Amino acid sequence: MTHTLNRRGLSEARPGEEIVVLCMAQRLRKAEKAEAMQSLARTVLKYKPDNFVGKPLGFDAESVEAMAPYTGVVTAVFTDKEVVWKLVGDLKSQRLGVSVVLSGLFTDVRDTCKCTGLREHTYHISLGIFGKTDCLPGENTLEITTQCGHSLISPHLVDAVVKKIRKGKMTCEQGAQMLIKPCACGIGNPKRVEEILRKMV
Repeated sequence: MTHTLNRRGLSEARPGEEIVVLCMAQRLRKAEKAEAMQSLARTVLKYKPDNFVGKPLGFDAESVEAMAPYTGVVTAVFTDKEVVWKLVGDLKSQRLGVSVVLSGLFTDVRDTCKCTGLREHTYHISLGIFGKTDCLPGENTLEITTQCGHSLISPHLVDAVVKKIRKGKMTCEQGAQMLIKPCACGIGNPKRVEEILRKMV
């Protein structure tokens, strides 16, 4: 899931802070895997992710479960490594034949595989940002904007939210919810965004 590779700010000093889970049916087999995708959606949502596909747009768990057979994609972000272990173990036992990708620190992914009797077979790594990096926004802003791999969280929106919080017009929690809203994939981490906003203000 290459659009999650450029997330910044995760640290080995804070294991389990963020693990993104993606379940996707192969495009040509989407119709064949409709029932499996519905089961996957039900299972992922059972473990109460901090965010999931469609949630920023107002969709609830029932809506996501109903849409999964047609979209062929379920994404979610978790902030508790042990919950992910249980989720992956549950998915493994169902043997649904759908690709499941974990995105996060290597150590978190490795621990998850070890605890569930699986073996990592593929790694994707971001080599960083090249070019005129002095034109980039500050590190705190990048830690928020890179949570949306499709670049839908604008650094200008981050600036506007920070200004509102400083003026007392919005709380950090409200700001975090506003900032993750453009990311329809539901892979923005509201807990981490809130913590970053607290640092920024």
